[in-house]
Amino acid sequence: MSIRTDSRVLWVDAARGAGIVLVTFGHVWRGLDGAGLISDAPLFRSVDAAIYLFHMPLFFFVSGLFFEQSVRRAGIVPSLWQRVETLLYPLLIWSWVTAGFLILAGSLTNRPPISLTEAFLYPFPPKDIFWFLWSLFFIQTLASLFATGRTFHVLAVFAASFALLLALDIWPFPRLEFVTDNLSFFLAGVLLTRSGNIRFGLGAASGPVALLAFIACEVWATHNWSLLGTAPAYLFGLIATLSFCSFIAWVAALAPVSIVTPMSFLGRASIAIYVTHVIPLAAVRIILVKLGIGSLPVHILLGTVAGVVPGALIYLLLKRWALLRWFGLGRDRTKAAERPSPPSGEPRAA
Repeated sequence: MSIRTDSRVLWVDAARGAGIVLVTFGHVWRGLDGAGLISDAPLFRSVDAAIYLFHMPLFFFVSGLFFEQSVRRAGIVPSLWQRVETLLYPLLIWSWVTAGFLILAGSLTNRPPISLTEAFLYPFPPKDIFWFLWSLFFIQTLASLFATGRTFHVLAVFAASFALLLALDIWPFPRLEFVTDNLSFFLAGVLLTRSGNIRFGLGAASGPVALLAFIACEVWATHNWSLLGTAPAYLFGLIATLSFCSFIAWVAALAPVSIVTPMSFLGRASIAIYVTHVIPLAAVRIILVKLGIGSLPVHILLGTVAGVVPGALIYLLLKRWALLRWFGLGRDRTKAAERPSPPSGEPRAA
């Protein structure tokens, strides 16, 4: 097989697509445990650790890949406004949508019902899945300050972020632990782009080697689930993220387009899937429980599909109607203005 010249964009979108499926599966898995449907505690912990070792660090890593290009192209102040539009705005409106669902669902969910006041204040501070949007906004804002600086400065911040990670137990500022947990992954993406090796993973043997490294990290996680959130897990998470992306890049460069395109599409729709997936997957779990269906495979399959498909359809419809921007799910482009462009800093929405 030959290596395609567009594999850079393909692998980034495909990595996001794989990531958003794992995010959805992870929430289905935890939801089933919260509902008391998983009786095998070791199984739950092993699968949970394997997913949470790297699936969100993956998004921070790929978000760093093209971030500096975006800042240099738009300028620091305009790029800040873009981040408000693509990160804080969807955080606000989709937090309220989620809070509205929690009110309507009442005691049917795995959590206590919330009041109207709690629903109004739901985005302050960000709750549930929306920590990601707030944290990415904070990280990108910080990174924009040295986007035009020397690589040495980025390396210094990367090293300092690891030191902060070790001090998490005494970190005094609530919610900032999400920033310190993921800043280094984001900067790893920035540094990879600065190194000129954005198309890593295209060597003949790089894919199998990357896959073996990834599997090794996953095996470690399943046997050391109690260490998640510690420095060893952080290191294995970084290796898992890099090796996973290297393998995806290898596959995207060599596999038929028909295989890569669907996952790449999910990557472009990932922000829409991310902000919408919790409601439908929870609804499916509730319906299956009411019907007396307790089969884990059925719950996992239907829950994951329910979490992914509605968000993807919403993305397609809003894109067709040029309404993505209104719902905080991307930027609408006219046909005359459409042209290939590098992926943006956040999970791809357009």
